[in-house]
Amino acid sequence: MGNKIVWGIFFILTLFLTGYILFFVKLEPAGDIVEYYGITESLLNHGGINLTSQDQSNLSTTLHPEYFQDPQYYIKGKDGNRYPVHFPFYSFLAFPVRIVLIFLQVDELKTLAITNLLILTVTCFWILKKFLTSPFQRIVFISVVYLSPILSFITWPGPDLFYVCMLLLAAFYFYKKKYLATAIFTIVASWQSQPLIIIALAALANYFLSETHKKINNESYLQIGWKTVIISVLLIVMIFLPYFLNFALFGLLTPWTVIDNGWTRLNGFGLQNASLKKLFEQFFDLNMGLFWYAPIIFLAGCFFFLKSDKKEWLVFLTLIVTAFFYQTNPAWHYGTAGYGPTRHVLFALPFLIYFIVKYLKISKVGLLVLSIIILSQIYNLSLNRFISPKFENTLYNSPYASFVLNNYPQIYNPTPEIFVDRTNHTDLDHITSAIYTYNGSCKKAYVLKPDIEYLKRQCGSVPSESEKELENKPATEGVYVNY
Repeated sequence: MGNKIVWGIFFILTLFLTGYILFFVKLEPAGDIVEYYGITESLLNHGGINLTSQDQSNLSTTLHPEYFQDPQYYIKGKDGNRYPVHFPFYSFLAFPVRIVLIFLQVDELKTLAITNLLILTVTCFWILKKFLTSPFQRIVFISVVYLSPILSFITWPGPDLFYVCMLLLAAFYFYKKKYLATAIFTIVASWQSQPLIIIALAALANYFLSETHKKINNESYLQIGWKTVIISVLLIVMIFLPYFLNFALFGLLTPWTVIDNGWTRLNGFGLQNASLKKLFEQFFDLNMGLFWYAPIIFLAGCFFFLKSDKKEWLVFLTLIVTAFFYQTNPAWHYGTAGYGPTRHVLFALPFLIYFIVKYLKISKVGLLVLSIIILSQIYNLSLNRFISPKFENTLYNSPYASFVLNNYPQIYNPTPEIFVDRTNHTDLDHITSAIYTYNGSCKKAYVLKPDIEYLKRQCGSVPSESEKELENKPATEGVYVNY
């Protein structure tokens, strides 16, 4: 009886989300929609992924024409045609969805949102059916997944929900010791988010070791069979499939290193951009840190992780290295679904969800924790407008950040790009000065050397220590000033 109720809840939830997206959500272009949706246009018109003048003309009726002037989209290939920078697999999944929407005469811009919902629904159905048996576990899973920040990414026009779902499947298969399936899902996830190659390589290594190192009477033996070798080679080919495609189209393993924008010219592309501060920000920044958008999920997941097997520290190390690889991008403040979290910390959510589902048992404490998760997530998601976040909010300080800036501005000193973008409500490819005010009074500023007089005019004064600090700064770097 309990399981029938759970399946009923799942069915009603899926029906509601489908109807809400189809009939009530008005989607605005955002993120990398020009490529992910644009590829489906190319497939419709000529069965390829290159952008033709006709494709661009058609797309410009629904997407802003400036998208096609942005250097990070549609780079000229070796044959002179323009090709998408992003791997097209996600768009291949979206293509049949767009065909159905055309047939039903529904807004085709909802293609990616419906694709995301379909991927999430199939993933959750599979996990509920394959891995979970008790009604309480299933309720926990549905609650934690559908009330997590994942919800805000259903309507986000990009593959972030897709790779989160692939990692969620990988996590459940990994802890069932189905290591080949784990490797395949992590590899497919890495196709749409390149830093996930770290997790994919770790999963591949784990599969290979599990097949070649056998224990008999507590003694280890090395057994390398042809089947294992062939499968491992195929998995390696799968991992590097996007890079093979890039080389075929552009003559480069990755075009990201040559994209001509301000951040690339200023910082370059690579691990020189990584830092412990950014690692902290991925999880705890007041604007884009994961913790503030799923506090109890984060705490409960970490608590249950610490209770688990010592071998989990290898998983933890893999996740930390992955987090650092997300920092290789010369830009740091990415567009996201509403206020946040940053898209480049979502990879941690599937593992937090797994540990909560595994260890949260039906008891007074278990019911209390689940209730707190549900209530806290309803509140957090309400700040971000649940399933229909306002994408422009990524250029505004979150309610948490605003509270601190209004009352304790001296304690919030994020990477300047975060503060500048959200204070100036702009997304430029270089740093500028920014002044945060509250009730007409200056509270905090980030000022570049050339703008010191402007800050004095706006706020009345600049502390002498800040002026001295600026003396040794280049024109492209500034300092924080608190009032």
